[in-house]
Formats: sequence, structure tokens, C-alpha cells
Amino acid sequence: MSHGLRLEAMIRLIAQIQQSHLRSLFGWTSMHDLCIVQTEAEYPYDGPFLRISPRFDGSLEFRYCDTPFTERQWHRVVPEADAFDRLVRFADELHWFPRRVDAWRDLAS
Repeated sequence: MSHGLRLEAMIRLIAQIQQSHLRSLFGWTSMHDLCIVQTEAEYPYDGPFLRISPRFDGSLEFRYCDTPFTERQWHRVVPEADAFDRLVRFADELHWFPRRVDAWRDLAS
């Protein structure tokens, strides 16, 4: 029995990102977390970013770090199966990409 952090969901999410239109986003890692921004950032970066973190149960936590007050930050915990769709919806909600004409179909499913 493993008591460590389960990284398989994160690895699969990264593979999905690499094979999609999201590959044009910019990111970096922080320990086990993946941090994502819309445009290229230089270190040290102090602007808003999306942090995706693996959880011990295999799910992934999405947290938009746009304020130092964690109780005010948008966040969701999703099972691995929903992680890529959650990321696509997040990018769409923040208008990181031009809206697709058929995007309403994705939201309805």
C-alpha cells in the first residue's frame, strides 16, 4: 500500500495538455504542482496564476491564485477523469483563448 502522493493523474493531465490547444499556455512546476499562466512570465512572477495540485486520493485541486487570501481564491477539486475538461472550462471562463462557436455544446455535456 502506497502512502505517498499519487502523481499519475497529473502526468495524464500534462499529456492531454500537450496534445491540445492548451499547449500554448505557459507553465512551471513547484514541487508537485503545475502552475499555469496565459502569457509568458519571468521570474520572479507575482501575478495571478492557476495552480493544479495532485491530492492523495488521486484527484486534482485547481486553485486560481489571484489574491493572497486563500478563502477568496477560486478553487475546485475534481476527479482525474474531469481534470482536462475543468481546465478547458477555466481557460474559457477567463477568455484565455478565443471562444469557439461550438463551445456551448461542450458546456452542455
